[in-house]
Amino acid sequence: MNEKKEIFNNSDYKYISNFIEKKLPILRQNKKFNEKYLNLTDAIEKLEKTLSVPQKEQLDEIIKLFYETEEYYFAFSYSLGLKYGKELEEL
Repeated sequence: MNEKKEIFNNSDYKYISNFIEKKLPILRQNKKFNEKYLNLTDAIEKLEKTLSVPQKEQLDEIIKLFYETEEYYFAFSYSLGLKYGKELEEL
């Protein structure tokens, strides 16, 4: 697994994350996912309308950090899927 950890020590994880993000339209075809995705977007937009400028900046920073950490989740999930495949179902 040490080899897999290397993807997080350089920018390889960003390549994987970008690849997965490009495939997002496939995931958006899933009705439940798409509903949650749209609900999240709507909720963020509604919240932004009620915030002061400093609060909006803080929310923007939180969202930015969320997306940046999501890049690691994407790469980690992808690497686990490659390594363990069907075995993950048994966990």
